[in-house]
Amino acid sequence: MNKARILLFALVALALLVAGCTAPAPAQPAAEQPAESEAAAAPEGYNCQAYAGTEVRFLANKHPWTTAIEEYIPQFEEETGIKVNLEILPEDQFRQKVLVELTTGAGTVDVFMSMPPQEGLKYHSAGWYEPLNDYLTNASITSPDYEPDDFLPGVMGAETIEGDVIGIPIMMENEVLYYRKDIFEEKGLTPPANMEELEQTAAELTDKENDFYGFVARGKGAAAVTQFSTFLYNFGGEWLDENRKPIINSPEAVEAFEFYGKMLRDYGPPGSTNNHWYEASGILAQGKAAMYTDANSLFSVVEDPESSKVVGKIGYAMMPEGPAGNHPYVSVWGISMASSSQNKEATWCLMQWLTSKDMVKNAQMKGIPGGRRSVWADPDGASAFPADWVETFVASNEIAYPYDRPPVVAVSEIRDVIGKVIVTAIEGGDVQAAADQAAQEMADIMARTE
Repeated sequence: MNKARILLFALVALALLVAGCTAPAPAQPAAEQPAESEAAAAPEGYNCQAYAGTEVRFLANKHPWTTAIEEYIPQFEEETGIKVNLEILPEDQFRQKVLVELTTGAGTVDVFMSMPPQEGLKYHSAGWYEPLNDYLTNASITSPDYEPDDFLPGVMGAETIEGDVIGIPIMMENEVLYYRKDIFEEKGLTPPANMEELEQTAAELTDKENDFYGFVARGKGAAAVTQFSTFLYNFGGEWLDENRKPIINSPEAVEAFEFYGKMLRDYGPPGSTNNHWYEASGILAQGKAAMYTDANSLFSVVEDPESSKVVGKIGYAMMPEGPAGNHPYVSVWGISMASSSQNKEATWCLMQWLTSKDMVKNAQMKGIPGGRRSVWADPDGASAFPADWVETFVASNEIAYPYDRPPVVAVSEIRDVIGKVIVTAIEGGDVQAAADQAAQEMADIMARTE
C-alpha cells in the first residue's frame, strides 16, 4: 500500500472517530427492527418543533432517491412546522444551479444533494460545505435514535474530506462482479477470487465464434475510469501520491491498465472502446457474456423482465482481489448543508429525518440502496434486492475505498485524460508511454485548476 493510500485511510479514520462512526454497532436481529411503516416518524430526543415557521430550501437532483422520498416531505412539515421548499431539477441543470447558488454565497440554499467523488474536493476547498462533525456528536440537536455509527464505514468515509464530514449518504454503489450463475453451475465453476482466476475463467468461457464472451466492461474512455478504479487499487496503484503528484504511470498503475486492456481485448466483445455502461450491461442482458464488472446499481438492467434474457440467471460477487488486496470503490450521493445557510439547526432536523432508519428503509423498499446496517439486516429493507447482491453490498462497504475517480478539482478533464490510457490498453498500444503522457497532462491541469 503506497503512502498516499495510507495517508488517506488515516484521515478517513480520524474523521470517522470524531463523527462517532468508527465503532460500528452490530446489526440487530431482524425481529428487533422497527415495524414496517408507510412513512417515517420524526426522530425523538430533540426539539425540532422549536424551529416551526422556519423555511428550508432544498436543491435536489431529479433522481430515483428524490422520487422515493418526495411524498414524505409533507409529513415532516406537519410534525415539525418547518417548511421545506424542495426544488427538483434534471441533473445537468441541477449541478449548474447549485454551483451558481453556492458561488454567490447568498445563503438562500440550505441543503443540497452532492456527489463527493465528482465535486467534493472543489466544494470543500471553496468552503461551501458545512462540516457536520460537531452536529453528529451534539446531543442537543441530534436525536439519540439517529445513531450515526449505524452507517457502514465505507459510505461515511466517502462523505469525509480532509477530516470533515461533508454530507450524509442517501444512495451508494460499489463495483461488483456480475456472473452467469447458470453457466458457472453447469461447468462446476465458482466466482473468481482473484485477478488471475478472473482471466482464467474468462479464457475458458470465451467463444467468439458463437458471439459469446468471457468478460465485458466499460471501455469508452472517460466513462471507463470509474470502473477501472477498483482494478487500479487492487493492483496497488493510485491516482496521486502524498504530495498530490500524478502517479498513474507507476509500475502498479501500468500493470492495472495492461490487465484491464487485455481482458477486454482478448475476452471481450469487438468494439469495446465504444461501450459505456448502457452497451456493456446490454451485452450481459442479451446473454452474450459470462462476466461483467460494473456498478451494482445496474442490477435492475439485467433483472428487467421486459428487456433482459438473463433474468434470474445472474449472480453477484465481490470484485476479485489483486496483488494489493481488495479495495472496491464506493460512490455516494449524499445531502450536504450549505455553509452559507441561515437556518442550520432546522436544516439539520431535515437532514436527520431524511436519513433516519425509517426513511432509509422506505427508500430501500423502492430499490434505492442506503447505507445503514440495521436496514440491510431487516428483511423488509433488503426485500427489493437479490440476496447475494445484499451480501456483496454490505461486505464491500465494510472495506470500500472512498472514491471511484481521481480526487481532484477538474474531475471531468482528468477523466478524459485517463480514459485515453484505457483505450490505448484495450487496443494493445504502448501503455507506459500513454500513462507517462497522461501523468504530465494531469499535472498541467491540476496546476491550472487547484
